[in-house]
Amino acid sequence: MSKDQNTREVTWLQKEPEKLLAHYQYIIESTVSRFISRGFFRAEEKMEVVQEINVELLEKKMARMREQYNGSVYLRTYFSRIVYNSCLEIARGRKRQPQILSTELLAEETSAQLSPIEALAIRDEMHRLEALLKGRRQYYKLKLCFKLWVRSPVHREDWQFFDGPGTGSAIARLKEKGNGPGLSEKEAFGLANELFNLLEKKETGADSLRRWVQQQAAHFIELLNGEPPISRYDQETFKTLLRYYFGQNP
Repeated sequence: MSKDQNTREVTWLQKEPEKLLAHYQYIIESTVSRFISRGFFRAEEKMEVVQEINVELLEKKMARMREQYNGSVYLRTYFSRIVYNSCLEIARGRKRQPQILSTELLAEETSAQLSPIEALAIRDEMHRLEALLKGRRQYYKLKLCFKLWVRSPVHREDWQFFDGPGTGSAIARLKEKGNGPGLSEKEAFGLANELFNLLEKKETGADSLRRWVQQQAAHFIELLNGEPPISRYDQETFKTLLRYYFGQNP
């Protein structure tokens, strides 16, 4: 987005709020669609919720935006957050409980089988997971461990970051056995633990690494679910999400 476009939109906010609101309808509709995909609203309620948000914006929130917007972010980013909060307020008012993306939905073989809302929901979840994963200090370690944990195929890109004079034997075993069809969870963590003990100069057991991975998973689940909640992931559905993500991003 250009600064000139943002300047035009700020001018509309100050002088022609109705024009800005019409221009931003796609933001409102896409935000409501995401809430529908998570079970806060029914699909047939979409335009009703959109209209409720429009009325609230015109009657109250646009005036507040004019007073409070300080230009520190693009106006459409600021507007998107207001719409998101409005959706949460409406959902809480209706005492709606969110739902997770189903295992069946994530298992669909082709995007052609998905409705536009389902495709949007999955894409949104992938972006949220990727942002959390790449934001971790131990990204490469966690990615490899998560892959082994959910039995997603491991590739050269997963271990090349750790390849060095002292890790050759551990990486060789990972390459040989990491994608074995009968690999147990204990064996998977044993392979990873051998590698990370060499790298970190430790002598801890595989159970210690397994507990660390499960702690990381619990933290991810907490962040994905949000507060107030926007999803209801548990360990099994989080594993399903990871498998889908690694299938799309090997």
